[in-house]
Amino acid sequence: MGNLVFKKKNIVIGVTGGIACYKVLDLIKGLGNLGANVHVIMTEAATHLVDAKDFEKASGNEVQVNLFHPKVNYVEYIKKNKPIRHISLADVADLFLVCPATANVIGKIANGIADDLLTTSITATIAPVLICPAMNVKMWKNPIVQENVKKLKKLNYHFVEPEYGELACGYRGFGRLANLKKILERMELLLKQRSDFKGKKVLVTAGATIEEIDPVRVITNKSSGKMGVNIAEQAFLRGADVFLLRGHSSVEPNYNIEEEKFSSVADLQDKIKRNLKNFEIVVHSAAVSDFEVNNKKNRKIKSGQELHLELAPTTKIFENIKKIKKDVFLVGFKAEHNIPEKNLIDSAYYILKKANADLVVANDVGKRQRGFDVDTNEVFVVDKNKEVQHIGLADKRVVADRILDIVARKTK
Repeated sequence: MGNLVFKKKNIVIGVTGGIACYKVLDLIKGLGNLGANVHVIMTEAATHLVDAKDFEKASGNEVQVNLFHPKVNYVEYIKKNKPIRHISLADVADLFLVCPATANVIGKIANGIADDLLTTSITATIAPVLICPAMNVKMWKNPIVQENVKKLKKLNYHFVEPEYGELACGYRGFGRLANLKKILERMELLLKQRSDFKGKKVLVTAGATIEEIDPVRVITNKSSGKMGVNIAEQAFLRGADVFLLRGHSSVEPNYNIEEEKFSSVADLQDKIKRNLKNFEIVVHSAAVSDFEVNNKKNRKIKSGQELHLELAPTTKIFENIKKIKKDVFLVGFKAEHNIPEKNLIDSAYYILKKANADLVVANDVGKRQRGFDVDTNEVFVVDKNKEVQHIGLADKRVVADRILDIVARKTK
């Protein structure tokens, strides 16, 4: 991560009354080292947990707490046309960070309540707002909190969700403030958010296919859909007109991304055929089953007996996309399990040639923290000349954005 992204950027950080607020000091110091100008707003509750002077020392700027400063005569202030503090901070921000964010402040922002300096400033800003929740596991799971988070995501507020671990309240579960490196990476993405996909129409497939054995049972795979959904979201944030075809997955897209659900390989193939003519870029990251059940039953098969399934190979969707629309820019994915790096790249290049694709993204799901149902990945992006670009282990959203960097360069 280079200094240039943060250099001379104005970062406004809202610190609320969560136990994790002391951790933000290290983040502020790190941002200062990267050349950012940091302004801190603390809620009144936060001042009971940490000393504002520590934050002033770390940021080099006065910490703001009150909406109305006790020593200011606001009647004269307004007459002299001086800038009101919450408006000036809202205007100066290149990025607004709320860290840690309590259930209380999330609820206020979601419902348009602006009753202190922090919530008033957030309401007034047009800068990207990144919210990093930290709270008791039961509070995080509360349906009202989750509904508020979902509402804010649809309104283009950004989140780095809490992680699993030991909490200050003594419980163990989801609610712990995300790793500061992860927060910094997301800040970097938001600050360098481009419009290089503006006007481009991008079709993304994500998630797993499902093939029925009988009306109750299915065969599928371990794909969570996270990689594909992150690609769809990052393309949307970079200005693309995105259409997401999503199968079985553990995540839903944020923002107002148009999507359709698919189930089987045949269903996905049909939806691609019907929509492909409208798109110039296809990122096919769905985990498509290689087999379907030949002897599928129309009734539930009775248990307690041996069952022999006859499996037949499915259609190779990836290989057929260019046959339907030859001028589409096609990106595919290839997952392998515990093989040498050279073999992984060879395997990716082989399917690229068979499909006449433009890029194939390869990863080894046999390695820890890579691939299925985790938040991180490491990939190798192979092009038509068998040139390889390595994207090291990082959050899947970061990996998605770097894949899109390569697509943007190739489709200029």
